[in-house]
Amino acid sequence: MDISTDLFLEQIYNFLAEQPEFKSKKPNQQLVDFLDAIHDDPVRGMLFVASDKIIIKFGERKEISVLSAPPFRNKSDFLEWIGKQLRI
Repeated sequence: MDISTDLFLEQIYNFLAEQPEFKSKKPNQQLVDFLDAIHDDPVRGMLFVASDKIIIKFGERKEISVLSAPPFRNKSDFLEWIGKQLRI
C-alpha cells in the first residue's frame, strides 16, 4: 500500500469520526460504515459472506475478516489493521 492510499484511508476515517451521529453507533456498525465508504463499486454493494467476512472492492475485490478488527476509536490500530486487510 502506498502513502496516498494510507492518506486516503486516514481521511475517510477522520471524516467519519467527526460526524456526531457516527460516534453513537455501535462498533460493528462503525466498521461497516467505514468499509462502505471505501467500497468502490457503485453497481454491486458489499457482500456479507459470513458473520465475520465482508467482500468489498478497493481496487480489486478484497475479503475482509472482521473478527480481528480493533475498535474504530483506536485510530492508529484500526488504520494499521485495515491497511493489512487491504494488502492481502
